[in-house]
Amino acid sequence: MRIENYKEKLVLILALCSSVFASQATVTLKAQAMVEPGIIRLGHIADIKGDKDIVDKIYNLEVGRILEPGRKTRVTENAIKGFFLKSIANSKNVVFDGAKFSDVTAQAGRLSADSLKNLLHKEVRLRMGTDLKEGKDWEFEAAKIPNNLATPKQGGKILVALSPTFAGVGQEVATVQILDGKKVISKHSVPFIVKRFEHIAELKNSIRKGEMIGEQDFEMVWQETTFQKRKVIKKTDDAIGRTAIRTLKAGDLLVDNALTAPYAVREGDVVKLFAKFGESVVQINAVAQRSAFKGQTISLKNTDTGKSILATVSAPGEAWVN
Repeated sequence: MRIENYKEKLVLILALCSSVFASQATVTLKAQAMVEPGIIRLGHIADIKGDKDIVDKIYNLEVGRILEPGRKTRVTENAIKGFFLKSIANSKNVVFDGAKFSDVTAQAGRLSADSLKNLLHKEVRLRMGTDLKEGKDWEFEAAKIPNNLATPKQGGKILVALSPTFAGVGQEVATVQILDGKKVISKHSVPFIVKRFEHIAELKNSIRKGEMIGEQDFEMVWQETTFQKRKVIKKTDDAIGRTAIRTLKAGDLLVDNALTAPYAVREGDVVKLFAKFGESVVQINAVAQRSAFKGQTISLKNTDTGKSILATVSAPGEAWVN
């Protein structure tokens, strides 16, 4: 009798154990998981095996959210047990093994450095206009373009905006925004350089202090002026007839502050001549009879009557009748 009772109890225990294990599910978290942006479900980041009813119940269990393409988050076993799982299943029926957490990344498209550089280059061309020729007057350079920026897999938009203070020379910065619909999902500052090239005056002859600059003393050469801090002479008329205020060497660039102040009026220029009569001001055109600095009084010839008139130079191209 005792042996038979023992056998019956053993069969009962085995049956109960079999029932317990049959009603369990095993969850194995993936150390790395890639999901669509939005809700993270347990079945997306783990392998789930065991009792079909339990598997079906917990497969679509929400265990987090990751809304922006390319973003990452970490889902831990403890968080799943403590906050999510107990709401729909008995934790005794769900067994975890393997990794203790899953690093989850939202699926995304990728914007290459070359593609972004092309978009930025296009914006720079538009702002530089047509008066300056690319490859001659200016060049675009971007050595620090970010690579593989995350974008929505579908329906995304990339906006490239140059700075409101864009000067078209030297170091510049653009703002790149990546949008998912109307929502900005990331923003990036991208540096670039616009190199500029211009004709500037270079001395052919040494000039002593007090000597006047003649046309034969310099030549206009084509050089990069991107980071030129000095006010170099860029027009022949801005140098001819001015006097050196210090000794200048052949081969030096000719800079404005090395010369006396430029003429405000040059001989032969048509000048706006003003005269005041009571409360009224009359303006006529007259031709300067000699070059003069601001504040000097010179003779000008009225273009209508041919008469000479004395006037004081008040600004470049302007004079007032004495």
